[in-house]
Amino acid sequence: MSITWVFLLLAIGLFLLLAEVFIPSHGLLTVGALGTLGASVYFAFGHGPALGFTVIIVAVILLPLEIVLGVKLFPNTPIGKLMMLKRRDKTTDDDRVGAQELDQYVGKTGVTRTMCRPAGIAEIEGKRVDVVAEGMIIDAERPVTALRTDGNRLVVREKA
Repeated sequence: MSITWVFLLLAIGLFLLLAEVFIPSHGLLTVGALGTLGASVYFAFGHGPALGFTVIIVAVILLPLEIVLGVKLFPNTPIGKLMMLKRRDKTTDDDRVGAQELDQYVGKTGVTRTMCRPAGIAEIEGKRVDVVAEGMIIDAERPVTALRTDGNRLVVREKA
């Protein structure tokens, strides 16, 4: 087998490993990559130990480099954008309610922003508040009434 095939197999193996980062294949691409990398090393040693060790060194240097590069680039790909959470630009103190401020919300109504089973988040008077459902699970986007404070959480009940 010619030296061209050795480097072609090496390139295919590296490409398949990079593809595994971007395409969830449950390890099939990794198995294919390891097979082609192994074949590349095998055929390289068939041409002599110098070429064999050169291919091993190239693979050892490029594998971690391409994996790190793939992980850095993944969130910017279309699939990565679907899988990753969106970043908030900045969280301010205006977005949060401290435990000492919870008493002012007792008796007021709001809307759950997450499912409360029993803990969750509700929006009351435009502020996001950690809440605990009294008794049952409350679905997201349901109206609730604040009953009392319990430590650093507000106990709520779904409005009937």
